[in-house]
Amino acid sequence: MNAWLGGFESILNRMTINNFNWFLHTLLFLHSQKIMESLKEKERRRELGLESDEEEDEDEEAGIEIDREG
Repeated sequence: MNAWLGGFESILNRMTINNFNWFLHTLLFLHSQKIMESLKEKERRRELGLESDEEEDEDEEAGIEIDREG
């Protein structure tokens, strides 16, 4: 997450505190929406049998957890 935010460092350094807070909040919101949608798509693919166990192992190694019970 820090590496991803590092790409916005030059922009963030020049902002007022209120703009910084709003921008950071918006970036994190959009990023979390993107991640949640990606996880939902992987779950749909798994339910349809389109995702292999190897892809699941790669996700676990990357630190991505999917709630398989709910």
